[in-house]
Amino acid sequence: MDMDGFLAFSHRVKEAIYSTLGWIASALLLVLTLFAMLEIVRRYIFGVVFEWGQDAIIVGMVSAVAFYFAVTQVRRGHLVMSAIIQLIHSRGYYKTVGITKIVVSAIITMFCTAVGVTGWSTLSYAWNRDLTTYSLLIPLWPFYLILMFGFLLMAFVALLQTVEDIIGFAREEYLSAEMEMTTDV
Repeated sequence: MDMDGFLAFSHRVKEAIYSTLGWIASALLLVLTLFAMLEIVRRYIFGVVFEWGQDAIIVGMVSAVAFYFAVTQVRRGHLVMSAIIQLIHSRGYYKTVGITKIVVSAIITMFCTAVGVTGWSTLSYAWNRDLTTYSLLIPLWPFYLILMFGFLLMAFVALLQTVEDIIGFAREEYLSAEMEMTTDV
């Protein structure tokens, strides 16, 4: 596969992740927010609640955020420290900005891969011990699986971006490219 083919593939994969997981996470957050509001009404007006309601909301919200990890990585919209990068770019250190993007994307890839892979022991422990939430109704292993999936998908997106950054650096695109308002540095 040539460089342009890889860049096209990378763009298609990232757009699929952005549209699919972005929609799933948003819908999950909306449904859980409405359920939380229902629980508030049930508790304070009617004096009754679902025993599992609070656990479902907490586990569901964290799961939605885990899905959204890869979505924010697609747009390089997390942990943004653009002031420093913009300062370096404005002073003409274009190559430094290019190298920094490569290094940071590689670090994100390694960190998220490590978190995702080492989570396997927690997942297997929760499965073997049949761990549940405090209400004892919701098993924890699906939650851990979603967290692992979120981190590994974020690592995959960061890997694609690392290769994109290397291709851009090799083509010396950093000399003619405009400074992005957000970068993952």
